Formats: sequence, structure tokens, C-alpha cells
Amino acid sequence: MSFLRNITKGLRSLFRKEQFDRELDEELRAYQEMAAEEKMKDGLSRKEALRAVRLERGSLEVSKEIVRSGGWESFVETCWQDLRFGLRMLRKSPGFTLVAVLTLALGVGVNTSVFSAFDSVALKPLPVKDAHDVVRLQRWFASGAMGDVQYDFSYPEYLYYRSQNHAFLGLIAASWPRQALATAPSGSETGSTAPHELLPLQCQLVSENYFSVLGIRMEFGQAFAGGEERAPGSNPVIVLSYPYWRGQLNGDREVIGKALEVNGTSLTVIGVAPEDFIGTGNPPEVPDFWAPLEMQTQLEPQNDWLHEPSNQPLQIVGRLAPATSIDQAQAETEVLIRRFEQDHVEKDQTIGLTLHRATYFGVTDELWFRAFAAGLMAVVGLVLLVACVNLANMSLARGASRTKQIAMRLALGAGRGRLVRQLLTESMLLALMGGLAGLLLSMWAARLEWIGLARLIHVLRGSRILVAPLTVDIRVFLYTLIVSLASGVLFGLWPALQSSKASVSDALKAEGSGYGQPPSQSRFRSFLVGGQVAVSMLLLISAGLVSRGVAKAQGAKPGFETRSVFHLSFSLGNDPGKATILKRQIMARLQTLPEISEVALADRLPYAGTSTRPLLVEGNHATAKGAPHEILINYVSPTFFAALSIPVVRGRNFTPQEADANIPVAIVSEATARNAWPGEDPVGKRLKLDLRFDGKWKEFEVVGVARDVRFTNISRIDPAYVYLPGDPSQSNGLLIRAARSPRDTLAAIRTSLESFDRSLLPTLGFLSLDNFMHSQEFVPQAAAILTAILAFLAVALGAVGLYGVMAFVVTQRTREVGIRLALGASKSDVLRLLVQQGMLPVIGGAGCGLVLSAAVSGVLHAVLVSPGMPDLLFGVSAFDRTVYAGLTALLAGVALLACAVPARRAMRVDPMIAIRCE
Repeated sequence: MSFLRNITKGLRSLFRKEQFDRELDEELRAYQEMAAEEKMKDGLSRKEALRAVRLERGSLEVSKEIVRSGGWESFVETCWQDLRFGLRMLRKSPGFTLVAVLTLALGVGVNTSVFSAFDSVALKPLPVKDAHDVVRLQRWFASGAMGDVQYDFSYPEYLYYRSQNHAFLGLIAASWPRQALATAPSGSETGSTAPHELLPLQCQLVSENYFSVLGIRMEFGQAFAGGEERAPGSNPVIVLSYPYWRGQLNGDREVIGKALEVNGTSLTVIGVAPEDFIGTGNPPEVPDFWAPLEMQTQLEPQNDWLHEPSNQPLQIVGRLAPATSIDQAQAETEVLIRRFEQDHVEKDQTIGLTLHRATYFGVTDELWFRAFAAGLMAVVGLVLLVACVNLANMSLARGASRTKQIAMRLALGAGRGRLVRQLLTESMLLALMGGLAGLLLSMWAARLEWIGLARLIHVLRGSRILVAPLTVDIRVFLYTLIVSLASGVLFGLWPALQSSKASVSDALKAEGSGYGQPPSQSRFRSFLVGGQVAVSMLLLISAGLVSRGVAKAQGAKPGFETRSVFHLSFSLGNDPGKATILKRQIMARLQTLPEISEVALADRLPYAGTSTRPLLVEGNHATAKGAPHEILINYVSPTFFAALSIPVVRGRNFTPQEADANIPVAIVSEATARNAWPGEDPVGKRLKLDLRFDGKWKEFEVVGVARDVRFTNISRIDPAYVYLPGDPSQSNGLLIRAARSPRDTLAAIRTSLESFDRSLLPTLGFLSLDNFMHSQEFVPQAAAILTAILAFLAVALGAVGLYGVMAFVVTQRTREVGIRLALGASKSDVLRLLVQQGMLPVIGGAGCGLVLSAAVSGVLHAVLVSPGMPDLLFGVSAFDRTVYAGLTALLAGVALLACAVPARRAMRVDPMIAIRCE
């Protein structure tokens, strides 16, 4: 009850202040009268009794203050007073307030925009019912196939796990989006598409319980029913995605029941998914339509993978049963996987399994992703740090101008803690206003980031659409609030503590030091300026190195033909023998076309992955000094070198007989020959390769040396590369060299394949090697743009801060300047003195920044420039003298300008006016 009384009393004091004061006054007067009556009993007059009570108890006003200060409402009231006073002070300094808010908006906005993208990628749940119960399965293979970790499972596995588990309310399976050729639904209203025109659409095959387990209700129509998957091919139906229905079919609600011809199979539209449903992510690419998994054979007759345990094109997502934890579900699933693999020993064995919350992307639990996210947040954190240091410096300068005011308040009895709280309130107001502006800025910047990420996904994966919503949710709002408040404390606490130390005697004397503050505070301010410059230098050097690398990449030559060479892809099914025969027949047909000059095979396409094997050069197990221990391999046909214009500079090419008979011969690159057999003729030498990673070395004779190329990435020549003779059973990639325009060549290929086997057309892909090469440039370009933006922000913030501090310093030293000029000093001498003193912390910070940049650049160069990874610097040294010298000069010039402009303004002051200046 006492707690409730205190709350009630406090609220009355806050919201009915006049009534509360009147009641308190009456209560205290009544108490005073009672005490006076007791005194009057001792013989004192009324006047004497009241005077005695006042002497003992104090005045009524003092008693009122004591009573008020004892409640929680007093703290709230003083905070409100501090808030109002802080707003008045900020309103009196509109220039300072504007610069401070914009500075914080940039720092907080950059951080919030990056966190917003991270939130969408890693934290935002899928737009499904009870998303916190939805998990994704992820595993590792013993052979290391599919990379370090993968999410692919076979259809027989899925059926087994679904029928045997007890930890899930439901398990669903979904294929990766796949291309299909389709016509618009019969009789539907379409845009510019002709009714029977074949268009490439994105199709996703899903289990029949896909929508029901996820809790998705159709926009209209119905989802798949249970029988549609148990009867293979007997009920061909599809569900359209909202973007396809709205964009391609003009929102035609009469589409239900109409037929869509997909890869020659007629499918009936039974429903349209809701607008906010974009699938189960990884990545968030919405297909044009969903079809039942059991229709796979009808939709892809050349590639029947549905009942092959070794073919794993499905992702599995599950909804946890009530009261079941992720750990319990994972333990049960591991048991099921072991049981399944005991019955399928020919299948690659799983050595690890994990379940994690299903988000839009599936790599957010990986160490590399967390390291990348932490590194990116650290970089943008540096920009925020520069902004905070900038504001701390400006607050210190502003506090110096209020020294006399603060000293007077201390002399009149104000407590230091009360002053610190009031000054810190001003900083927190600035932080909240800057945070709000930063939140608005981040909403615009995050959209630009997402456009860039969508382009990256399109370049690296060939995906068409990336559609994760970028709304400001509670996590982004709380992050912005926390960052803003932390920034307010970071830049406001130390200046508040320093300002509250004001000495009354010193403040009432002359200005003290030339900087208007004690030397210790001036030194600390110089230290902050140096820190700003060091961080700016680090970001500037990083941006300069990456930008110089990107500029160098524009003129990089891959060493082989790219413009007229195209990669031709299509699905040939799962039967290796049949696929080899079909590939031979297709190559024979294509070689007869006048639009094609060469047809070649390659196991590895340019910039599309690597295959590294252990290497031993001639001499049993004794390797030559400096020889590589690992080498990139590629199985190619004899026509490969002519198709890509890669000359064999020594020895000879493979013969067709060597390719067909799998003869152990090899062609090595010039770099391999130089490193493995320096000063010797490599033709006739022998090397050994462990092709299956099982310790069984196979010996090859070197018959030729090919010119060095940039095949794995455009940033550098492949350090060790060997070509082995390959036939259609070993080489998966088909390359053609066009003799005519791409349009004519593609038309001729389509006509030839249609007359040979029309089922190949839906999966036909035709892509120039130029596209592969340009995909290598996108990541460095994005890195260069990002680092350049951050560096520009850091330098701009540092320049603004330095200008503000110098302007304040010059203003504080106006009297000193006048005295120097009156005593005969020239304006140039005084200007030089002011600029020199302003540049000293800049020079110190630049020196520290150069050392820090060299250390960080060296570490990043060692980490990023590794085999199989693109060199973001494109061969530019981590200690490039041009970058270091040029950007140091640039930063010095900006700092010099920021120091010289306020100093020159001080030179215009009349000495006599300056001497009289307070």
C-alpha cells in the first residue's frame, strides 16, 4: 500500500502541482501552528512562539523543498527541467545544433543501414505463421562435396525423414528455382506477351504440404491438396506467385482453372499466393509459380532425379512440434540420417548435421558470414567513432565558452553531479535528434544496399529476383536507439565532466591559456583531433588501394577469347552413359553449323569454380625447390585451346585419340613450368596427381606448355594450372566459338536442337564468357564504392570537426592575436603560428594512421589474396607508394584548408578592437 501511495502522491505532485503545493502549504502551516501552541504553553507570546518554531524547523519554503526532494517525482521534475533547459540552449546555438545533428545522422545512419541489411539477411524471420518454430536442415558430407556445408537433400531422404520423425509437426521440401519455358494461361489477360509465346519462367517444385505446414492462406483459390503428390503426374496443378499474377497476368482473377503449358506439359492454375509470401528463402528469390514435386518427371523428362538417393536438389524445412527444442529435433534427425544411409551405402555419407532458425539466407550461422558481418560493422563503427570524436571535440570547445556560467552556478551552490546531468542531457538530446535523422537516412541507404546485394546475387547465382522486405522493424529501431544513446554518452560524458571542474577563481580571471582552457584540456582536444585523422587515414588508404585495384582491373586481359565464346548448357538427365552419347551427338550437330567455328569441352569454365589436386613433380616424392604442392586441373577437349585462342607455346596439343582413350598426358601452364622445372624443358617431364584424394598417385607425361591465363579469376594469372585430356564423359561444360552474331548463332542452335530433341530447349542456357569475366569485377567494384563512401564520410566529418575546433580556438585567442599584431608581428607570422599549432595534431594522427593502415592492409592482403579467391586489389601492393603518398597529401590538404580558413578570418580583426575583446 505504501508503494501505491507513493506512486499516487508523485503523480498528484507532477500533474496537479498547484493543488499539491496548496495542500502541502496547509499541512506545514498546521504543523507550525501546533508547534507554536506548544511553545505558547511555556509562556511565550504567539509571535515569539512562531519565531522560535521557525528557528528550530526552518522556513516554510525550505521545508517544502525538503518534502518535494524526498519523492521520486522530484527526479522526474528535475529531468524535465534539464530537458527544457537543454532545448533552450540548443535553440540558442542553431549552428552548433545543426552541425551536431547532421554529423550524428551520418554516423548513426551508416551504421543503421548496414544493420538493417544484416537484420533482413540474418535476423528477420520468414513471412509465415509462427516463424520462430520453422527451422532449416543443414549438413556436411564426408567427401567435402558441395563445399564446406550444404542444404541439399534427396527426395527419398525427405520422404523417409517425414514419415519417421516425431519432432516436427511437418517437414516440407522445396527445390531450387529452375527455369522452364511456358506460355501464358489460356484465355487470360496478359500484357505485351503473345498468347502462345514461349517465355522463360522460374518454377519451384515443392512438396504437397508446402503451404499447409507454413500456414499460408492463398490470396484466392486453393493450395495443393494431399493427393497431388502421392499420385505422380496424375494431377498437374500449379500455384502462381503474386508478382507473376499481378505483373504478367494483369491481376486477372479469372485465371483459376486455366491451363499453363510448361515444358510441353499442361498445368492447371488452382491458386495465387498472397503478396507477402516470397517462399522459404535461401536466398529470397520468388518463383513465378510452384508445382508439386511429383510433377518433376513430366516437367523435366530429360532429368529424372526424383527417386535417386544420390541426387540431392531439395532443401528441407520443418516446423517443430510443441515443446520440442531445436536440439531435440536435431538429435532425432541425426539418428534418422544414420539409419537412411545404412540402407544406401552408395550415397555420400553425412558427417555433421545442424538445425537453425529459417531466415531468408542459409549461411548466417557460418563463421565466415559472422566474421564478414563483424568486419563490416567494425568499419562502419569507425565512421561513427569519428563522428563521436568530432562532437566530443566540439562539446569541449563549447564547454570552454560556458566556463564562467558553470563556475557561477557552482559558486551559488549547485552540485557537480547536478551540472553533469544537465550537460549530459543536452548531449542526449543531440543524440536522439541525430539518431532520428540517421534512421530516416538509413531507410534510403538500405534500399540502395539491397539493390546492390540483389545485383550481386544475380551475378553470382543468376537469380532474377531478390525480394526480402526492408521494413524498419523493432530490432532496427532498438538498435538505432541504443547506438544513439551510446553515442550521446560517448561524446557527451567526458566534456560534461571536464566542464563541471570549472574553478570559480580561474573562471573569473582572464581567459587563462590561449585556448581558453587549461593546457591539459587543450592537449586532450589535440589528441582527439589526431585520433580522427588516424581513423580517416585508415579508411582513406583502404579505399584507395581497392579503387586503384579496380582501376587496374579495367584493363586486365584474361589471356583468352571471351567475346565470341559462349557457354552452352542444357540438362541431359541422370544416366551417365546416355548423357555421354547425347553430348557426342549434339557436338557433332553443332560442328556442322556455319554459325559456329569451334566446339569444345571443359570440365571447369572460366571464373566458375576451381578444382585443386595435390601435385608431385618428377622425382618420385621429392619435389623441386619452389615447385607448387597443389595445382588447378581442368579436363578439356583438344579443340579447347583453339576455341579460346590459348596458344600452346611449347610441345603439342592433345590428340582426339588421347582424349578418347584417357591417355595419361598433360599440358601445363607457363607458370607451372617455370616453378616446377626452372631452366629446363618441361616437355617430356612427368608429374603425379592425387585425383581422388585417396593417396593413389597417377603419373602424367607433359606433352605441351600453354600460355598463362587468368582462368580462375581475372585478378591474377593462375599460379599452377594443368590441362588433362577429357572426353564428353569427363567434361561437363560445352563451349562454342561463334562465327556470326550471338543472335544468329543462338537461333541456329535452337533450330538444330529442336529438330534433334525438343525436350532440350527448356533447359537451354547461352551465356557469353564476357559475362563470366564481368562477374569477377562486381565484388571489387562494390567494395571500392563502399570503402570510398565510408572514407569520404570520415574525411568530411574530420574536416568539419577540425574546422569547428580551429574556429573556436581562433575566437578564444582573438585578444592574443590583437596583442601580437599591436606589438609588431606581421599577419603572415601570426597566420603561420595558428596554422602550425592546428596542424601538429593532424601530423601526429596522420603518422599513426599510416602505420595502422600499413598493418591492416598487410593483414587483409594476406587473408584475401589466397588461391581460389579473387584478389580485391588486382595485384596492387598493400603498400603501394602512389596510394599512400597521394592520399596522405590529400588528407593534409583538407586539414590545412580546415585550419587556414578560420585563421585567415582572425587576421581581419582590428588590433585595437581585438585587445578590448573579452
